[in-house]
Amino acid sequence: MKYKRQGQILKIIHEQNISTHEQLIEELDKSGYNVTQATVSRDIKELGLVKIPLPGGGSVYSSSSDIPEELDRRINMITDTVRSVEYSMNNVVVKTYPGMASAVAASVDASMRGDFLGSIAGDDTLLIITASEEKSALIAEKLRKLFH
Repeated sequence: MKYKRQGQILKIIHEQNISTHEQLIEELDKSGYNVTQATVSRDIKELGLVKIPLPGGGSVYSSSSDIPEELDRRINMITDTVRSVEYSMNNVVVKTYPGMASAVAASVDASMRGDFLGSIAGDDTLLIITASEEKSALIAEKLRKLFH
């Protein structure tokens, strides 16, 4: 059942622009899957879905397997949303335009997951926590090169 449901999730996000758990739950319900928000959250994590920005604003779920096809375009869109990258002690702070921090966080998490302890995104700020100030400096420099 789980694998069929996850297959349906992939089908849904390939056919439609889904930007919230609620939309995904509604579409799954239409397909005959009665799921909770917690189940959808687990499925999103297990499938490695990421949110990508849309040219006109907002963001939608995408499968990480789709990324190579449009990687350059998506990287450019994400790059254009980053305003600054700074670090202090064992923290790196990435400032974005409003509504874009989650998309940038998904990109950073996917590409640099083993380089830091964790991250959290708000509306326009991404906080990355590292093991040391030296790690923060390295990550900040890497991100500056990537985003500027």
